[in-house]
Amino acid sequence: MEYNNEKKVERMVEWVIEKASYNMSCNDSKKDRNDSRDSKENGIEDARMEVEVSKDEMYATIYIVPPKGGKMVSFDGIINELGKRGITEGIDYEKINEILEKGIFFTKVKIAGGKAPIDGQNAQIRYYFDTNKELKPTITDDGRVDYYNLNLVTNVKAGELLAEIIPPAKGIPGKTITGKTIPAKDGKEIRFRTGKNVAVSEDGYKLFSNIDGQPVLLDGKISVLQVLEIGGDVGPATGNINFLGSIIVRGSVKSGFKIKVEGDAEIEGTVEAAEIDAGGNIIIKRGIQGGGRGYLRAGGDITARYIENSNVEAGRNIVVYEAVMHSNLSAGKKIKIDGKKGLLVGGTSRAGDELVAKTIGSPMATYTEIEVGINPGEKKRLLEINQKLQTIKNDLEKTRQAIELLEKMKDRNTLAPDKMVLLEKLKQTYDILNEQKLALSDEKEELEMMITSQVRAKVSASNAAMPGVNIVIGNASLKLRDKIDHVTFYNHEGQIKFGTFEG
Repeated sequence: MEYNNEKKVERMVEWVIEKASYNMSCNDSKKDRNDSRDSKENGIEDARMEVEVSKDEMYATIYIVPPKGGKMVSFDGIINELGKRGITEGIDYEKINEILEKGIFFTKVKIAGGKAPIDGQNAQIRYYFDTNKELKPTITDDGRVDYYNLNLVTNVKAGELLAEIIPPAKGIPGKTITGKTIPAKDGKEIRFRTGKNVAVSEDGYKLFSNIDGQPVLLDGKISVLQVLEIGGDVGPATGNINFLGSIIVRGSVKSGFKIKVEGDAEIEGTVEAAEIDAGGNIIIKRGIQGGGRGYLRAGGDITARYIENSNVEAGRNIVVYEAVMHSNLSAGKKIKIDGKKGLLVGGTSRAGDELVAKTIGSPMATYTEIEVGINPGEKKRLLEINQKLQTIKNDLEKTRQAIELLEKMKDRNTLAPDKMVLLEKLKQTYDILNEQKLALSDEKEELEMMITSQVRAKVSASNAAMPGVNIVIGNASLKLRDKIDHVTFYNHEGQIKFGTFEG
């Protein structure tokens, strides 16, 4: 009985407390309504605030309407309101204090900001040899041009470090003001494209030379090539030369003879009606007297003192230090004719980006054709890449379907041992095809950027452009009838315009 009486007492106490709390709440609510009604009747209003959160939840703003004789919003009140909206990150407490202290009203003020994700940097290759050596002569103390010390060939020793991969960085995730994590992209891995006579370290991050020779970077591949030195002329005593590395010829290249090398070719004398084909650069310390039959082709740059009656084709730049006469030039990027004369007269000259000379044409109105803004080599390669990419995409799809079929058979335990081997080979093939696709896609993107940049191509003459010169820039052409001094030509909305020489 005593136990039951105690329980009754406890329940009565709880009921009394609940009743009292309810009455107090009602009284407070009634008081607040009365106070509010009294305040409004008396024209008194408390401050109001509006908190806005962006759709992506990366920032929040507050807008405060000041009180009219009533209460001002407090620091704690603002923080409580942010909490109700789920805002827990990136709150600018100093800005909130500033708003309250300075009374910043009727203005949206940012008081919370999220942290944007930071994508990791892609892996990069650091080279320990000059991959883009600028071929230009040395100016001596007395002002003479030294065409002999150009240091075209760089040598390395077996075992020497050629390049290393700087690993990609991890991305740093971001966070919204409501505490949600925003994922970041990690940097992409990269692998060496290896050529000849090089070795990759076990971890895949360093590349070493296997031989004593010349390091070169051709089509994205690193190779080390041997250097062949010819003490005199390339002619009857040597015959034609076909060499896997680079060559230095201390004499000249005689008419009718051919040189073909995968690396660079450096000729200290002249080149007559001969052929030189180099995967890298060609430098002629004197000049080319082709007699209409001379032909030079380089994957990189071609540099010469002068060019006469020859056909010259460079993957990048052609640089001449005196004159080009009655020759056909083709450069993927730039043709530059400098030096005392800096003369270009006769023949046809084509460059992807720009042609610069001192004087173009002659007072005799010799027909001289110049075309810039088009790089046929790049466009041809882009077409090849697109065709290869389509083939790879088709092969990837077929391989994927075959893998899925075999995987289903494997899950049902109906895959024979020979088909298990086939499944592994198909997975390896898929990975190889995917790597090829990524490499070609990167090359395609680079080529498209190069081709797009060619719309800014131009032709410049620091002295003058003469009558008889026909200029083609992109899809527009202009034949000069008069001499124009210190001029640069460019394509503007499908028409060739010209202005003061830009250099």
